[in-house]
Amino acid sequence: TGWGSKYPPVTPAGAWELMKAHNVDVQGKHVVVVGRSPIVGHPMAHMLREAGAMVSSAHTGVDKDTFQGLVGQADVVVTCAGSPGCVQADWLKDGAEVVNIGTTFCEKADALLSDVEGDIESKAVRYSPVPGGVGPLSIPMLFRNVANAAWEQQSSSTDKWEQSPATLR
Repeated sequence: TGWGSKYPPVTPAGAWELMKAHNVDVQGKHVVVVGRSPIVGHPMAHMLREAGAMVSSAHTGVDKDTFQGLVGQADVVVTCAGSPGCVQADWLKDGAEVVNIGTTFCEKADALLSDVEGDIESKAVRYSPVPGGVGPLSIPMLFRNVANAAWEQQSSSTDKWEQSPATLR
């Protein structure tokens, strides 16, 4: 794996599971990942490449016209920049699918703000909401990583688990 561990970072793993559960087909599709962090953006791009997507990575430091053009060409847009409004909904290609990971808490608005600003529904055929889309999947992915690591450790160990489980008194 590209991130140095066999256990994927939990947020991109949650986004990937959401995409699989909703049959978001990335094979041979142009996917733009907006964000390049080593925790979310980079591993997400890696997972998508492994699944056969043609991945472009963009970030808020890219020239606005180039950035808008990339978003407008994408079949699937995955936002994980944590920069509210860095993607305008009207930039999206008609019929695009949007996986909206990036959120930022704004004290002034007392709300979680999305990386995508505007009327996503008018352009995207499907999108994950903020809040309530990818975020709640991070904890189950963490549990999956921990369980897999424990099973792997136990199966490779010569020690046998001999302790009885605790009982309620």
